[in-house]
Amino acid sequence: MSTLSGFDYVALPYDGEGKPTSAKALNELLALVKSTKATDVLLLAHGFRNDEKEASSLYERFLDNFRTHLTHANIAAAMKDRRFVAAGVFWPSKTFYEKPDKDEGGTQSFDGDDARDDVRQQLAAIDDGTLSATQKKALTKAIAMFDDIEDDTDKQDAFVKLLLSVVEEADEDPTEGLELLKAQSGSELLAKLGRPVILPTAQDGEGGTAAIGTRSGNDGEEGRPLFIGGYIKSAAGRVGQLLNMTTWYTMKNRSGTVGGAGVADAVRALKTIPGVRVHLIGHSLGGRGMAACAKALSAAPMVQADSLSLLEAAFSHYGFSKDNGHGTRGFFRDVIDKGVVRGPLISTYSYQDTVVGKAYSIASRLADDNVKAIGDKDDQFGGIGRNGTQRYAEATNRTLAKVGDKYAFTLKVVNNLDGSGGLIKDHSDVTNPEVTYAVACAIAAT
Repeated sequence: MSTLSGFDYVALPYDGEGKPTSAKALNELLALVKSTKATDVLLLAHGFRNDEKEASSLYERFLDNFRTHLTHANIAAAMKDRRFVAAGVFWPSKTFYEKPDKDEGGTQSFDGDDARDDVRQQLAAIDDGTLSATQKKALTKAIAMFDDIEDDTDKQDAFVKLLLSVVEEADEDPTEGLELLKAQSGSELLAKLGRPVILPTAQDGEGGTAAIGTRSGNDGEEGRPLFIGGYIKSAAGRVGQLLNMTTWYTMKNRSGTVGGAGVADAVRALKTIPGVRVHLIGHSLGGRGMAACAKALSAAPMVQADSLSLLEAAFSHYGFSKDNGHGTRGFFRDVIDKGVVRGPLISTYSYQDTVVGKAYSIASRLADDNVKAIGDKDDQFGGIGRNGTQRYAEATNRTLAKVGDKYAFTLKVVNNLDGSGGLIKDHSDVTNPEVTYAVACAIAAT
């Protein structure tokens, strides 16, 4: 038995199809819960660009702060008889190709004399050992064509079609924009990547997007617009941007597969133990994985999770809506309609989360969405970790509380917690005292 931050702990590793890569891990977790007479299991899921070491560090920092809140006066009575076991989910969160001066989120510009070498490396990195024979064949053809696409739109069309065929689509969500990308020609998509996307990083006094200034850079500071990419002249440079986007979609689908298959199976097994509460906690695409887990639990026979904490989650801000404004139901709406989460469902967001903002802003540019709305709450392809839930009137909205403040969560709806303005400073700022206190309060309410 191992421990992490003083909690009994088990690692739960999965492959890209959601299959356990350790035959004994789940059995070890079940035995641990029974032998220690645990009352609560914390299931933690990391986001993209995390290897096992980085994910373990994230879990450790989160649990370190979580532990400090267990004796806080506001929740001590509810927590005093609890015994916690923690389990860390590990999934192959494929990385973006990055230059030495990497830009978080993988949306850096590829242009200039070294563009072709950069993109060749990026193309080669797509084959991470998980591709099918058909996908490998398509990738090989695309790599062979790469040097001939610069001034030939027909070859650009064929090249991009091959690349998009490699993208995993296990649970395609129409609110995420992939089907609109695939409906366009490759030359159109590459042309759209030739100009920068401007992502606002603050709100005005009425809750809208702050005015766009002229400052350029990638600092993502509050109130300063974020310029993504630049004016990319070469087709090779634009391919680099497109590859980052296709890799994003691959990871998005993979996280959902792991959550909906592997993690959901673990929850069902845990809930056979009488009296055990199971709490789903996911960061970034791990948040999408945990939402997918909850959705899978809605299938008969339905099993309820006891709480769900989405920390800067990376999926559509319409994910829980009845209608995204275009007649499409939110991909995770069943979680709400079927009451899958017995206790609080919380979701943090921040306008300073430029990683979620970048990914969804690029999707909007490629789908030809309203440029003035890119990235914000009115963007057709905005992200929940940046904007909170949208087109979901029943959701509650409040500022992320300071440690010591009291929460009053509403059940059966999403409780949005706004960390903008410094409470959540960036995409990875989810292990701080305020975020971990919110999760502790949600768990104490179960």
